[in-house]
Amino acid sequence: MRKFLRVFRIHRLKIVEQVVVVAIFSLIIPLIVTGIIVNNINRQALARELRNTALIIAKNVDRNIYDMFKSDDAKIKEIALSIKYLPNRKMIDKYLNDYVKSTEIFSDLHIEKVNPHNLPIYIAESGHLDPSSGTITVSEKLDNNHYLIGIMNKEYLHNQIFRGINEPIREIFVLSEKGKLVSSINYNEKDFQSLYPLIPSNMENGTTASIGKNHNQPIICTKMKSMDVTIIVNTTTEIMERTIYFSAWQILTAMIVSAIASLLFITMYLSYLYLNIRQLFKGINALTKGNYSRRIRLLKNVLTPYELVYLSNEFNKAADEINDAYSKLAKQKEELEILDNFRSNLIDTVSHEFRTPLTSIKGYSSRLMRTDITIDKATWNKSLKVIKQQTERLSRMIEDLLVIPDIEGAHLNMTFESVNVAESLELSLISVKNIENREVINNVTENIYICADKDRFEQVLINLIENANKYGLEDTPLIIDAIKVNGKVTVILKNYAPYIDKQTVKKLFEKFVRLDDKTTRTTRGTGLGLFIVKGLLSAMGGTIFIKSTPNNEFFTYVTLPSEEE
Repeated sequence: MRKFLRVFRIHRLKIVEQVVVVAIFSLIIPLIVTGIIVNNINRQALARELRNTALIIAKNVDRNIYDMFKSDDAKIKEIALSIKYLPNRKMIDKYLNDYVKSTEIFSDLHIEKVNPHNLPIYIAESGHLDPSSGTITVSEKLDNNHYLIGIMNKEYLHNQIFRGINEPIREIFVLSEKGKLVSSINYNEKDFQSLYPLIPSNMENGTTASIGKNHNQPIICTKMKSMDVTIIVNTTTEIMERTIYFSAWQILTAMIVSAIASLLFITMYLSYLYLNIRQLFKGINALTKGNYSRRIRLLKNVLTPYELVYLSNEFNKAADEINDAYSKLAKQKEELEILDNFRSNLIDTVSHEFRTPLTSIKGYSSRLMRTDITIDKATWNKSLKVIKQQTERLSRMIEDLLVIPDIEGAHLNMTFESVNVAESLELSLISVKNIENREVINNVTENIYICADKDRFEQVLINLIENANKYGLEDTPLIIDAIKVNGKVTVILKNYAPYIDKQTVKKLFEKFVRLDDKTTRTTRGTGLGLFIVKGLLSAMGGTIFIKSTPNNEFFTYVTLPSEEE
Protein backbone atom coordinates (compact mmCIF):
# COMPACT_ATOMS: atom_id res chain seq x y z
CA MET A 1 0.00 0.00 0.00
CA ARG A 2 2.80 2.38 0.86
CA LYS A 3 4.50 1.67 -2.44
CA PHE A 4 1.27 2.43 -4.24
CA LEU A 5 0.88 5.73 -2.39
CA ARG A 6 4.53 6.57 -3.03
CA VAL A 7 3.98 6.30 -6.77
CA PHE A 8 1.18 8.86 -6.65
CA ARG A 9 2.91 11.11 -4.16
CA ILE A 10 2.95 14.75 -5.18
CA HIS A 11 6.28 15.70 -6.71
CA ARG A 12 7.72 18.93 -5.35
CA LEU A 13 8.42 21.01 -8.42
CA LYS A 14 11.48 23.15 -8.93
CA ILE A 15 11.13 26.88 -9.62
CA VAL A 16 11.74 26.44 -13.34
CA GLU A 17 9.16 23.65 -13.52
CA GLN A 18 6.68 25.76 -11.59
CA VAL A 19 7.17 28.69 -13.96
CA VAL A 20 6.60 26.37 -16.94
CA VAL A 21 3.38 25.03 -15.40
CA VAL A 22 2.19 28.56 -14.58
CA ALA A 23 3.04 29.71 -18.11
CA ILE A 24 1.07 26.81 -19.61
CA PHE A 25 -2.02 27.37 -17.50
CA SER A 26 -1.93 31.17 -17.43
CA LEU A 27 -0.67 31.93 -20.93
CA ILE A 28 -0.59 29.08 -23.42
CA ILE A 29 -3.98 27.52 -22.65
CA PRO A 30 -5.81 30.90 -22.39
CA LEU A 31 -4.13 31.95 -25.62
CA ILE A 32 -5.32 28.79 -27.40
CA VAL A 33 -8.85 29.10 -25.98
CA THR A 34 -8.98 32.80 -26.88
CA GLY A 35 -7.76 32.00 -30.38
CA ILE A 36 -10.47 29.36 -30.82
CA ILE A 37 -13.18 31.70 -29.53
CA VAL A 38 -11.98 34.65 -31.62
CA ASN A 39 -11.70 32.43 -34.68
CA ASN A 40 -15.23 31.08 -34.17
CA ILE A 41 -16.69 34.56 -33.64
CA ASN A 42 -14.81 35.88 -36.64
CA ARG A 43 -16.01 32.93 -38.77
CA GLN A 44 -19.62 33.55 -37.77
CA ALA A 45 -19.27 37.27 -38.41
CA LEU A 46 -17.74 36.69 -41.82
CA ALA A 47 -20.43 34.11 -42.64
CA ARG A 48 -23.13 36.64 -41.73
CA GLU A 49 -21.32 39.24 -43.78
CA LEU A 50 -21.19 36.91 -46.77
CA ARG A 51 -24.91 36.12 -46.38
CA ASN A 52 -25.80 39.80 -46.12
CA THR A 53 -23.72 40.53 -49.21
CA ALA A 54 -25.48 37.73 -51.10
CA LEU A 55 -28.89 39.13 -50.01
CA ILE A 56 -27.92 42.60 -51.21
CA ILE A 57 -26.81 41.19 -54.57
CA ALA A 58 -30.06 39.24 -54.92
CA LYS A 59 -32.12 42.34 -54.14
CA ASN A 60 -30.10 44.40 -56.61
CA VAL A 61 -30.73 41.81 -59.33
CA ASP A 62 -34.44 41.79 -58.41
CA ARG A 63 -34.58 45.59 -58.61
CA ASN A 64 -32.68 45.66 -61.92
CA ILE A 65 -35.10 43.17 -63.49
CA TYR A 66 -38.10 45.10 -62.20
CA ASP A 67 -36.71 48.46 -63.39
CA MET A 68 -35.83 46.98 -66.77
CA PHE A 69 -39.38 45.61 -67.17
CA LYS A 70 -40.92 48.96 -66.30
CA SER A 71 -38.62 50.79 -68.68
CA ASP A 72 -39.18 48.36 -71.55
CA ASP A 73 -42.96 48.30 -71.00
CA ALA A 74 -42.97 52.09 -71.28
CA LYS A 75 -40.94 51.90 -74.49
CA ILE A 76 -43.30 49.37 -76.08
CA LYS A 77 -46.23 51.65 -75.26
CA GLU A 78 -44.37 54.58 -76.78
CA ILE A 79 -43.71 52.58 -79.99
CA ALA A 80 -47.34 51.43 -80.15
CA LEU A 81 -48.49 55.05 -79.89
CA SER A 82 -46.09 56.12 -82.62
CA ILE A 83 -47.19 53.54 -85.19
CA LYS A 84 -50.88 54.58 -84.87
CA TYR A 85 -50.07 57.63 -86.94
CA LEU A 86 -48.45 55.74 -89.82
CA PRO A 87 -50.72 55.42 -92.87
CA ASN A 88 -50.04 51.81 -93.96
CA ARG A 89 -48.58 48.53 -92.83
CA LYS A 90 -45.54 48.80 -94.99
CA MET A 91 -44.42 51.97 -93.31
CA ILE A 92 -45.15 50.43 -89.89
CA ASP A 93 -42.95 47.42 -90.63
CA LYS A 94 -40.20 49.69 -91.92
CA TYR A 95 -40.44 51.81 -88.77
CA LEU A 96 -40.21 48.75 -86.52
CA ASN A 97 -37.22 47.32 -88.43
CA ASP A 98 -35.42 50.68 -88.28
CA TYR A 99 -36.11 50.94 -84.54
CA VAL A 100 -34.66 47.44 -83.89
CA LYS A 101 -31.54 48.37 -85.82
CA SER A 102 -31.12 51.66 -84.00
CA THR A 103 -31.40 50.30 -80.46
CA GLU A 104 -29.94 47.42 -78.49
CA ILE A 105 -33.05 46.89 -76.40
CA PHE A 106 -35.05 44.67 -78.71
CA SER A 107 -33.91 41.86 -80.90
CA ASP A 108 -37.30 41.80 -82.65
CA LEU A 109 -40.41 44.05 -82.99
CA HIS A 110 -43.46 42.84 -84.89
CA ILE A 111 -47.25 43.02 -85.01
CA GLU A 112 -49.07 39.81 -84.39
CA LYS A 113 -52.76 39.07 -85.01
CA VAL A 114 -54.25 36.80 -82.34
CA ASN A 115 -57.58 35.53 -81.18
CA PRO A 116 -58.70 37.81 -78.37
CA HIS A 117 -60.43 34.94 -76.63
CA ASN A 118 -57.34 32.74 -76.59
CA LEU A 119 -54.29 34.98 -75.95
CA PRO A 120 -50.84 33.36 -75.70
CA ILE A 121 -49.17 33.80 -72.31
CA TYR A 122 -46.39 36.02 -73.64
CA ILE A 123 -49.14 38.42 -74.88
CA ALA A 124 -51.48 38.03 -71.99
CA GLU A 125 -48.63 38.73 -69.50
CA SER A 126 -46.45 41.55 -70.74
CA GLY A 127 -42.95 41.13 -69.33
CA HIS A 128 -43.19 37.37 -69.49
CA LEU A 129 -39.93 35.45 -69.26
CA ASP A 130 -40.16 33.09 -72.21
CA PRO A 131 -38.57 29.78 -71.24
CA SER A 132 -38.16 28.71 -74.86
CA SER A 133 -36.22 31.76 -75.94
CA GLY A 134 -34.69 32.49 -72.58
CA THR A 135 -35.62 36.17 -72.83
CA ILE A 136 -38.38 38.55 -71.84
CA THR A 137 -41.22 39.56 -74.16
CA VAL A 138 -43.33 42.69 -73.77
CA SER A 139 -46.61 43.39 -75.60
CA GLU A 140 -49.03 46.25 -76.22
CA LYS A 141 -52.54 45.98 -77.63
CA LEU A 142 -53.15 47.89 -80.84
CA ASP A 143 -56.77 46.86 -81.53
CA ASN A 144 -59.00 43.91 -80.81
CA ASN A 145 -57.06 41.48 -83.01
CA HIS A 146 -53.49 42.93 -83.19
CA TYR A 147 -50.68 43.23 -80.56
CA LEU A 148 -47.27 44.83 -80.80
CA ILE A 149 -44.74 42.22 -79.61
CA GLY A 150 -41.19 43.13 -78.52
CA ILE A 151 -38.52 40.51 -77.74
CA MET A 152 -35.65 41.68 -75.53
CA ASN A 153 -32.06 41.46 -76.76
CA LYS A 154 -30.26 38.80 -74.69
CA GLU A 155 -27.09 40.82 -74.31
CA TYR A 156 -29.10 43.88 -73.30
CA LEU A 157 -31.09 41.70 -70.95
CA HIS A 158 -27.88 40.38 -69.32
CA ASN A 159 -26.40 43.86 -68.93
CA GLN A 160 -29.61 45.24 -67.43
CA ILE A 161 -30.07 42.35 -65.00
CA PHE A 162 -26.52 42.68 -63.63
CA ARG A 163 -26.25 46.45 -63.94
CA GLY A 164 -23.97 47.82 -61.21
CA ILE A 165 -22.97 44.37 -60.02
CA ASN A 166 -19.28 43.51 -60.19
CA GLU A 167 -18.68 40.01 -58.89
CA PRO A 168 -15.54 38.43 -60.33
CA ILE A 169 -15.86 35.33 -58.15
CA ARG A 170 -19.41 34.96 -56.84
CA GLU A 171 -21.85 32.91 -58.98
CA ILE A 172 -25.28 34.43 -59.79
CA PHE A 173 -28.02 32.50 -61.64
CA VAL A 174 -31.35 33.91 -62.96
CA LEU A 175 -33.95 31.21 -63.74
CA SER A 176 -37.38 31.22 -65.39
CA GLU A 177 -40.46 29.70 -63.84
CA LYS A 178 -39.62 26.28 -65.30
CA GLY A 179 -36.03 26.43 -64.11
CA LYS A 180 -34.51 27.48 -67.44
CA LEU A 181 -31.37 29.55 -67.03
CA VAL A 182 -31.97 33.06 -68.36
CA SER A 183 -28.71 34.73 -67.45
CA SER A 184 -25.76 34.23 -65.09
CA ILE A 185 -22.41 35.49 -63.88
CA ASN A 186 -19.44 33.10 -63.50
CA TYR A 187 -21.54 30.22 -64.69
CA ASN A 188 -20.32 26.79 -63.57
CA GLU A 189 -22.25 23.80 -64.79
CA LYS A 190 -21.32 21.60 -61.86
CA ASP A 191 -22.34 24.21 -59.30
CA PHE A 192 -25.56 24.98 -61.15
CA GLN A 193 -26.56 21.33 -61.34
CA SER A 194 -25.88 20.91 -57.60
CA LEU A 195 -27.79 24.06 -56.62
CA TYR A 196 -30.91 23.63 -58.75
CA PRO A 197 -32.35 20.67 -56.75
CA LEU A 198 -31.95 22.72 -53.54
CA ILE A 199 -34.53 25.34 -54.61
CA PRO A 200 -37.64 24.96 -52.37
CA SER A 201 -40.59 23.70 -54.40
CA ASN A 202 -43.19 25.60 -52.35
CA MET A 203 -41.33 28.89 -52.41
CA GLU A 204 -43.70 31.85 -52.83
CA ASN A 205 -43.10 35.03 -54.81
CA GLY A 206 -41.34 37.79 -52.90
CA THR A 207 -39.61 35.43 -50.44
CA THR A 208 -35.95 34.67 -49.75
CA ALA A 209 -34.39 31.49 -48.40
CA SER A 210 -30.92 30.19 -47.54
CA ILE A 211 -30.15 26.87 -49.14
CA GLY A 212 -27.26 24.50 -48.62
CA LYS A 213 -25.92 22.77 -45.50
CA ASN A 214 -22.68 24.72 -44.98
CA HIS A 215 -23.36 27.80 -42.85
CA ASN A 216 -19.93 29.18 -43.72
CA GLN A 217 -20.90 29.08 -47.41
CA PRO A 218 -24.24 30.95 -47.60
CA ILE A 219 -26.35 30.42 -50.73
CA ILE A 220 -29.29 32.82 -51.16
CA CYS A 221 -32.38 31.93 -53.23
CA THR A 222 -34.87 34.79 -53.98
CA LYS A 223 -38.15 34.63 -55.91
CA MET A 224 -39.31 37.91 -57.43
CA LYS A 225 -42.62 39.30 -56.30
CA SER A 226 -43.66 40.87 -59.60
CA MET A 227 -42.40 38.13 -61.94
CA ASP A 228 -42.00 34.37 -61.82
CA VAL A 229 -38.19 34.63 -61.72
CA THR A 230 -35.81 32.91 -59.31
CA ILE A 231 -32.42 34.40 -58.40
CA ILE A 232 -29.66 32.27 -56.88
CA VAL A 233 -26.50 33.89 -55.41
CA ASN A 234 -23.84 31.26 -54.65
CA THR A 235 -20.84 31.88 -52.30
CA THR A 236 -18.09 29.82 -53.87
CA THR A 237 -15.30 27.93 -52.12
CA GLU A 238 -12.80 30.47 -53.44
CA ILE A 239 -14.70 33.24 -51.63
CA MET A 240 -14.63 31.22 -48.45
CA GLU A 241 -10.87 30.71 -48.81
CA ARG A 242 -10.37 34.44 -49.36
CA THR A 243 -12.49 35.46 -46.40
CA ILE A 244 -13.21 32.90 -43.70
CA TYR A 245 -10.25 30.58 -44.24
CA PHE A 246 -7.79 33.41 -44.84
CA SER A 247 -9.02 35.24 -41.74
CA ALA A 248 -8.79 32.03 -39.70
CA TRP A 249 -5.25 31.53 -40.94
CA GLN A 250 -4.36 35.10 -39.96
CA ILE A 251 -5.75 34.56 -36.47
CA LEU A 252 -3.94 31.25 -36.19
CA THR A 253 -0.70 32.83 -37.40
CA ALA A 254 -1.04 35.71 -34.94
CA MET A 255 -1.73 33.22 -32.15
CA ILE A 256 1.29 31.09 -33.08
CA VAL A 257 3.55 34.15 -33.34
CA SER A 258 2.29 35.39 -29.96
CA ALA A 259 2.82 31.96 -28.42
CA ILE A 260 6.34 31.71 -29.87
CA ALA A 261 7.20 35.23 -28.70
CA SER A 262 5.83 34.44 -25.25
CA LEU A 263 7.75 31.17 -25.11
CA LEU A 264 10.95 32.89 -26.22
CA PHE A 265 10.56 35.51 -23.52
CA ILE A 266 9.71 32.87 -20.92
CA THR A 267 12.68 30.77 -22.06
CA MET A 268 14.99 33.76 -21.82
CA TYR A 269 13.66 34.59 -18.38
CA LEU A 270 13.93 30.98 -17.22
CA SER A 271 17.51 30.71 -18.51
CA TYR A 272 18.61 33.75 -16.49
CA LEU A 273 16.58 32.58 -13.50
CA TYR A 274 18.00 29.05 -13.71
CA LEU A 275 21.60 30.27 -14.03
CA ASN A 276 21.20 32.63 -11.07
CA ILE A 277 19.52 29.97 -8.93
CA ARG A 278 22.39 27.59 -9.78
CA GLN A 279 24.78 30.26 -8.53
CA LEU A 280 22.87 30.35 -5.25
CA PHE A 281 23.00 26.56 -4.95
CA LYS A 282 26.72 26.47 -5.75
CA GLY A 283 27.41 29.16 -3.15
CA ILE A 284 25.42 27.29 -0.49
CA ASN A 285 27.10 23.96 -1.35
CA ALA A 286 30.53 25.58 -1.22
CA LEU A 287 29.72 27.10 2.16
CA THR A 288 28.53 23.78 3.58
CA LYS A 289 31.78 22.13 2.37
CA GLY A 290 33.92 24.73 4.14
CA ASN A 291 34.76 27.00 1.21
CA TYR A 292 34.07 30.32 2.94
CA SER A 293 35.70 32.42 0.21
CA ARG A 294 33.10 31.49 -2.43
CA ARG A 295 30.90 34.39 -3.54
CA ILE A 296 27.68 34.45 -5.57
CA ARG A 297 27.98 36.36 -8.84
CA LEU A 298 24.60 36.82 -10.52
CA LEU A 299 23.89 37.68 -14.15
CA LYS A 300 22.26 40.99 -13.41
CA ASN A 301 19.93 42.57 -15.96
CA VAL A 302 16.29 43.67 -16.20
CA LEU A 303 15.20 40.01 -15.97
CA THR A 304 17.00 39.38 -12.66
CA PRO A 305 14.44 39.40 -9.80
CA TYR A 306 15.08 41.79 -6.96
CA GLU A 307 14.70 38.98 -4.42
CA LEU A 308 17.59 37.02 -5.97
CA VAL A 309 19.81 40.10 -5.95
CA TYR A 310 18.90 40.72 -2.31
CA LEU A 311 19.55 37.08 -1.36
CA SER A 312 22.91 37.05 -3.15
CA ASN A 313 24.00 40.27 -1.44
CA GLU A 314 22.97 39.00 1.98
CA PHE A 315 24.63 35.64 1.30
CA ASN A 316 27.88 37.35 0.28
CA LYS A 317 27.77 39.52 3.42
CA ALA A 318 27.22 36.45 5.60
CA ALA A 319 29.98 34.56 3.75
CA ASP A 320 32.35 37.50 4.28
CA GLU A 321 31.59 37.56 7.99
CA ILE A 322 32.02 33.77 8.26
CA ASN A 323 35.25 33.95 6.26
CA ASP A 324 36.58 36.74 8.48
CA ALA A 325 35.63 34.79 11.60
CA TYR A 326 37.20 31.64 10.16
CA SER A 327 40.37 33.56 9.25
CA LYS A 328 40.55 34.94 12.79
CA LEU A 329 40.04 31.47 14.21
CA ALA A 330 42.71 30.09 11.88
CA LYS A 331 45.07 32.87 12.90
CA GLN A 332 44.34 32.29 16.58
CA LYS A 333 44.85 28.59 16.02
CA GLU A 334 48.16 29.31 14.34
CA GLU A 335 49.16 31.59 17.21
CA LEU A 336 48.14 28.89 19.68
CA GLU A 337 50.23 26.38 17.76
CA ILE A 338 53.13 28.81 17.81
CA LEU A 339 52.69 29.34 21.54
CA ASP A 340 52.41 25.61 22.09
CA ASN A 341 55.50 25.06 20.00
CA PHE A 342 57.21 27.85 21.93
CA ARG A 343 56.22 26.19 25.19
CA SER A 344 57.49 22.84 24.00
CA ASN A 345 60.75 24.34 22.77
CA LEU A 346 61.12 26.35 25.95
CA ILE A 347 60.65 23.25 28.07
CA ASP A 348 63.02 21.35 25.81
CA THR A 349 65.59 24.13 25.97
CA VAL A 350 65.36 24.47 29.74
CA SER A 351 65.51 20.73 30.20
CA HIS A 352 68.52 20.31 27.92
CA GLU A 353 70.43 23.56 28.21
CA PHE A 354 69.79 24.57 31.80
CA ARG A 355 70.49 21.09 33.21
CA THR A 356 74.18 21.07 32.26
CA PRO A 357 75.23 24.35 33.97
CA LEU A 358 73.03 23.62 36.95
CA THR A 359 74.57 20.17 37.30
CA SER A 360 78.05 21.67 37.15
CA ILE A 361 77.20 24.36 39.69
CA LYS A 362 75.59 21.81 42.02
CA GLY A 363 78.47 19.38 41.69
CA TYR A 364 81.26 21.86 42.30
CA SER A 365 79.31 23.58 45.09
CA SER A 366 78.80 20.24 46.86
CA ARG A 367 82.48 19.50 46.41
CA LEU A 368 83.51 22.77 48.04
CA MET A 369 81.12 22.17 50.95
CA ARG A 370 82.53 18.75 51.87
CA THR A 371 84.30 18.57 55.23
CA ASP A 372 85.60 15.08 55.00
CA ILE A 373 88.26 15.96 52.47
CA THR A 374 90.93 18.59 52.13
CA ILE A 375 90.80 20.78 49.02
CA ASP A 376 93.89 22.62 47.89
CA LYS A 377 93.78 26.23 46.77
CA ALA A 378 94.22 25.44 43.05
CA THR A 379 91.31 23.00 43.09
CA TRP A 380 89.31 25.51 45.10
CA ASN A 381 89.95 28.30 42.56
CA LYS A 382 89.22 25.96 39.61
CA SER A 383 85.88 24.98 41.13
CA LEU A 384 84.92 28.59 41.74
CA LYS A 385 85.89 29.46 38.16
CA VAL A 386 83.66 26.69 36.76
CA ILE A 387 80.80 27.82 38.99
CA LYS A 388 81.22 31.40 37.73
CA GLN A 389 81.34 30.33 34.08
CA GLN A 390 78.25 28.21 34.38
CA THR A 391 76.46 30.99 36.24
CA GLU A 392 77.32 33.45 33.45
CA ARG A 393 76.07 30.91 30.94
CA LEU A 394 72.78 30.60 32.79
CA SER A 395 72.55 34.37 32.95
CA ARG A 396 73.02 34.69 29.18
CA MET A 397 70.37 32.07 28.47
CA ILE A 398 67.93 33.79 30.82
CA GLU A 399 68.65 37.16 29.18
CA ASP A 400 67.96 35.59 25.77
CA LEU A 401 64.62 34.31 27.00
CA LEU A 402 63.70 37.63 28.61
CA VAL A 403 64.54 39.68 25.55
CA ILE A 404 62.14 37.71 23.31
CA PRO A 405 58.94 39.48 24.53
CA ASP A 406 60.61 42.86 24.01
CA ILE A 407 61.59 41.92 20.47
CA GLU A 408 58.15 40.56 19.58
CA GLY A 409 56.37 43.52 21.19
CA ALA A 410 58.83 46.08 19.74
CA HIS A 411 59.51 47.39 23.24
CA LEU A 412 63.31 47.37 23.09
CA ASN A 413 64.94 50.42 24.66
CA MET A 414 67.74 51.66 22.42
CA THR A 415 70.39 54.33 23.09
CA PHE A 416 71.77 55.33 19.73
CA GLU A 417 75.34 56.68 19.56
CA SER A 418 78.37 56.64 17.33
CA VAL A 419 79.91 53.18 17.58
CA ASN A 420 83.36 52.21 16.36
CA VAL A 421 82.94 48.87 14.61
CA ALA A 422 86.54 47.78 15.18
CA GLU A 423 86.43 48.42 18.94
CA SER A 424 83.09 46.63 19.37
CA LEU A 425 84.46 43.70 17.38
CA GLU A 426 87.58 43.40 19.64
CA LEU A 427 85.43 43.44 22.78
CA SER A 428 83.07 40.85 21.31
CA LEU A 429 85.95 38.52 20.40
CA ILE A 430 87.25 38.71 23.97
CA SER A 431 83.78 37.78 25.31
CA VAL A 432 83.43 34.65 23.16
CA LYS A 433 84.67 31.51 24.88
CA ASN A 434 87.10 29.13 23.19
CA ILE A 435 87.64 31.52 20.28
CA GLU A 436 91.39 31.13 20.83
CA ASN A 437 91.12 27.64 19.30
CA ARG A 438 90.16 29.12 15.91
CA GLU A 439 92.08 31.42 13.60
CA VAL A 440 90.37 34.80 13.41
CA ILE A 441 91.29 37.15 10.57
CA ASN A 442 90.01 40.65 11.42
CA ASN A 443 90.21 42.99 8.40
CA VAL A 444 88.05 45.76 9.92
CA THR A 445 89.76 49.18 9.93
CA GLU A 446 89.59 51.69 12.79
CA ASN A 447 87.76 54.46 10.88
CA ILE A 448 84.37 52.80 10.35
CA TYR A 449 81.54 54.09 12.55
CA ILE A 450 77.86 53.21 12.75
CA CYS A 451 74.82 54.73 14.50
CA ALA A 452 73.55 52.05 16.90
CA ASP A 453 73.15 50.95 20.50
CA LYS A 454 76.67 49.90 21.51
CA ASP A 455 75.69 47.12 23.95
CA ARG A 456 73.08 45.67 21.59
CA PHE A 457 75.51 45.79 18.66
CA GLU A 458 78.13 43.92 20.70
CA GLN A 459 75.45 41.38 21.69
CA VAL A 460 74.76 40.83 17.96
CA LEU A 461 78.45 40.33 17.21
CA ILE A 462 78.92 37.94 20.15
CA ASN A 463 76.02 35.74 19.02
CA LEU A 464 77.24 35.62 15.41
CA ILE A 465 80.85 34.91 16.40
CA GLU A 466 79.73 32.17 18.84
CA ASN A 467 77.64 30.52 16.05
CA ALA A 468 80.57 30.71 13.63
CA ASN A 469 82.87 29.20 16.24
CA LYS A 470 80.43 26.42 17.25
CA TYR A 471 79.28 25.33 13.80
CA GLY A 472 82.45 26.08 11.79
CA LEU A 473 84.54 23.21 10.49
CA GLU A 474 87.69 22.42 12.44
CA ASP A 475 90.95 24.01 11.36
CA THR A 476 89.12 26.67 9.27
CA PRO A 477 89.48 30.42 9.87
CA LEU A 478 86.88 33.05 10.69
CA ILE A 479 87.30 36.07 8.42
CA ILE A 480 85.70 39.39 9.39
CA ASP A 481 85.42 42.41 7.02
CA ALA A 482 83.49 45.67 7.03
CA ILE A 483 82.63 47.89 4.05
CA LYS A 484 80.82 51.18 3.74
CA VAL A 485 78.50 51.68 0.72
CA ASN A 486 75.83 54.39 0.15
CA GLY A 487 75.63 55.46 3.77
CA LYS A 488 75.40 51.88 5.05
CA VAL A 489 78.03 49.78 6.83
CA THR A 490 78.03 46.04 6.21
CA VAL A 491 79.95 43.70 8.53
CA ILE A 492 80.78 40.43 6.76
CA LEU A 493 81.59 37.27 8.68
CA LYS A 494 82.94 34.41 6.59
CA ASN A 495 83.63 30.95 7.92
CA TYR A 496 83.53 27.38 6.62
CA ALA A 497 80.63 25.14 7.62
CA PRO A 498 78.53 22.30 6.14
CA TYR A 499 76.21 23.42 3.33
CA ILE A 500 72.70 24.53 4.36
CA ASP A 501 69.93 24.78 1.73
CA LYS A 502 67.97 28.01 1.24
CA GLN A 503 64.79 26.74 2.93
CA THR A 504 66.70 25.78 6.05
CA VAL A 505 68.56 29.12 6.04
CA LYS A 506 65.21 30.96 6.17
CA LYS A 507 64.16 28.92 9.22
CA LEU A 508 67.33 29.82 11.13
CA PHE A 509 65.82 33.16 12.17
CA GLU A 510 62.87 31.51 13.92
CA LYS A 511 62.74 30.82 17.67
CA PHE A 512 64.33 27.63 19.02
CA VAL A 513 65.57 26.50 15.60
CA ARG A 514 68.78 24.49 15.59
CA LEU A 515 70.60 22.62 12.86
CA ASP A 516 70.88 19.57 15.11
CA ASP A 517 67.75 18.25 16.78
CA LYS A 518 67.45 17.24 20.41
CA THR A 519 68.40 13.62 19.69
CA THR A 520 71.58 14.41 17.70
CA ARG A 521 72.56 17.61 19.47
CA THR A 522 76.33 18.11 19.77
CA THR A 523 76.51 21.85 20.49
CA ARG A 524 75.07 23.88 23.27
CA GLY A 525 72.60 26.73 22.86
CA THR A 526 68.97 27.75 23.12
CA GLY A 527 68.32 28.17 19.40
CA LEU A 528 67.44 31.84 20.00
CA GLY A 529 70.65 33.46 18.84
CA LEU A 530 69.75 34.37 15.26
CA PHE A 531 66.16 35.25 16.24
CA ILE A 532 67.51 37.73 18.82
CA VAL A 533 70.12 39.04 16.36
CA LYS A 534 67.47 39.76 13.72
CA GLY A 535 65.19 41.43 16.28
CA LEU A 536 67.98 43.65 17.65
CA LEU A 537 69.13 44.66 14.18
CA SER A 538 65.57 45.49 13.11
CA ALA A 539 65.19 47.71 16.19
CA MET A 540 68.40 49.54 15.21
CA GLY A 541 67.30 49.90 11.55
CA GLY A 542 69.58 47.16 10.29
CA THR A 543 69.31 43.89 8.39
CA ILE A 544 70.99 40.49 8.33
CA PHE A 545 71.50 38.12 5.41
CA ILE A 546 72.98 34.59 5.47
CA LYS A 547 74.38 32.72 2.47
CA SER A 548 75.65 29.13 2.32
CA THR A 549 77.49 27.76 -0.72
CA PRO A 550 78.04 24.14 -1.80
CA ASN A 551 81.81 24.50 -1.29
CA ASN A 552 81.16 24.98 2.47
CA GLU A 553 81.58 28.76 2.48
CA PHE A 554 79.26 30.46 4.95
CA PHE A 555 78.65 34.24 4.79
CA THR A 556 76.80 36.46 7.27
CA TYR A 557 76.08 40.06 6.21
CA VAL A 558 75.08 42.56 8.92
CA THR A 559 74.07 45.99 7.60
CA LEU A 560 73.48 49.10 9.77
CA PRO A 561 73.25 52.85 9.08
CA SER A 562 76.61 54.65 9.15
CA GLU A 563 77.37 57.45 11.57
CA GLU A 564 76.50 60.10 8.91
CA GLU A 565 73.01 58.65 8.49
